[in-house]
Amino acid sequence: MKQTRFLLFFVIILLLLNGCSTIQNLQFSQDKLPWKSSGEILLEDDFSDETSGWEIVNNVYELKGYSSEGYLISINNKGGRSISTTGLQFSDIKIQLETRKLTGSNDSYLGIVCRYQDNQNYYRFFVTPDGYTGIVKVIDGESTTLPGGKMSYDHDVKQNDAANLLEVFCVGSQLSLVVNGNLAVNAEDDQLTKGDLGIFAETGQDGAGSFIFTDFKVSKP
Repeated sequence: MKQTRFLLFFVIILLLLNGCSTIQNLQFSQDKLPWKSSGEILLEDDFSDETSGWEIVNNVYELKGYSSEGYLISINNKGGRSISTTGLQFSDIKIQLETRKLTGSNDSYLGIVCRYQDNQNYYRFFVTPDGYTGIVKVIDGESTTLPGGKMSYDHDVKQNDAANLLEVFCVGSQLSLVVNGNLAVNAEDDQLTKGDLGIFAETGQDGAGSFIFTDFKVSKP
């Protein structure tokens, strides 16, 4: 009997020690918590507090972190992409932020990611400094422009280094990007149903670039 109790105790200890990372990674979608109501703000950040949890990275490829103007992403090479996420889980969500290019070519992309599983699987919603918008699905590292989110020119996008207010809706299979108060692109896809969310920037073939993000807000639609 004593041996059985000891064995059970030993197994429990092993589960606690070896399974702690699994327990920590077990997260509920913030928007599905029963006490959260429609329209309620779930997360808000003006990036003035450097301890609010966003990545701080400085290497040969990229610089990510807090600045006096907001959250800064600077990419040091052409064709580079940088993503920063919240570390939380969401299913149906509205995301809002303001973003603009600081330096570099208009051949670049900046915006929002949702239902982020890892850097190989997620949706990204973008504007370009030369006036284009679109929605892209990334599965197993392969990027596909969704039919309704096809990259297209949008007169509502403020160009060059002007700031744009972006709103992204990931609600069920409906994926929408609103730019400066006007619907830009709307697509439908149900492959990814939940995940993290955050911001991203990407440079084109014309070289490096720097981008700023401010007034990040997440709410339940």
